Amino acid sequence: VGEVARLVCVFDEEQDVLYSVKWYKDDVEFFRFLPNDRPSNQNFEIGDVEVDMSRSSNGTVYLKNTQMSAEGNYRCEVSADAPSFQSISLENFMKVQDRPPVVENFAQRLNFPKRTMGSLLFIVTFLCP
Repeated sequence: VGEVARLVCVFDEEQDVLYSVKWYKDDVEFFRFLPNDRPSNQNFEIGDVEVDMSRSSNGTVYLKNTQMSAEGNYRCEVSADAPSFQSISLENFMKVQDRPPVVENFAQRLNFPKRTMGSLLFIVTFLCP
């Protein structure tokens, strides 16, 4: 949560000329790369996806400030120009997880008594959801 996510779509154009690379989240287009257009990058804002336009291009899209709501199915669709007009797509699920909390000065907060050499210390830990 709050971090940058990098989505990569690897493709081989072979003899074809690249027409477009489109990105979708849950079947809604949010980014498009058309090498012959100016500008070549286009962003279609959807509420839970924030594209870093300065870093995104061709087959790579950077999502900034990723939130839990950005979790979902992401698909890249690569299309060739004339004469073949071939199209291929690849889809994958992106899971967003929050970082676990950091507890500083854990022992001091619990007021552990001073220990001497040979004393035993028993600590119970809990996993936070």
